[in-house]
Amino acid sequence: MSIQSLLNTLEQKVQQLTQVYQADSDKKINAKFNRTLFTEDFETVGFYLKEIQQSLTKLCKIPHQNEEQIVFMAEHLLGQCTALTEAMNLKHKKPIQPKIAEPQLASSKSLHSIHRLPPRERLEKYYKALQQLTEKYEGAKAQANTAQTDIQQDMHKQTAAIYLTRRQKCLEAIETLEEYLAFKELQESAVKK
Repeated sequence: MSIQSLLNTLEQKVQQLTQVYQADSDKKINAKFNRTLFTEDFETVGFYLKEIQQSLTKLCKIPHQNEEQIVFMAEHLLGQCTALTEAMNLKHKKPIQPKIAEPQLASSKSLHSIHRLPPRERLEKYYKALQQLTEKYEGAKAQANTAQTDIQQDMHKQTAAIYLTRRQKCLEAIETLEEYLAFKELQESAVKK
């Protein structure tokens, strides 16, 4: 198959996918995708269709002599299409669940064991997580700087941005917890006096 016919086939697939799911573009998908496929989780169908379209646009801009890049990006695009299709199929096959199921998804963070730890132990875990996120962010940044292709560079930059966001949330959690612990210490010292 020639590169141009591959691109034409992929364009048709993306058009078909867009036509099939365009009516659902405002609906949220409650799915966690592989981070290399999409930049965000739990977004609308329209958001994912837009990212798929962006991948197709990037793919079409790659010079035809760069076959490795084209194959890589084509596989990425197909992965996105497959993930979206599977998520939509799961969404339509699931029986309608009672309203109680939605808050359970939203509060799933509170079910993690780290959130049930006493504040001081939790703070230690947060600091370890912060260190790991910092290392992952630095690693992704370094990979972006040494990437051989624009596509690889973009993917590593996206990964770095995700780690930076998670790192920021971790810092906020640490600040909040430290403020809480300081407040508790003040309370306890006021009670002792």
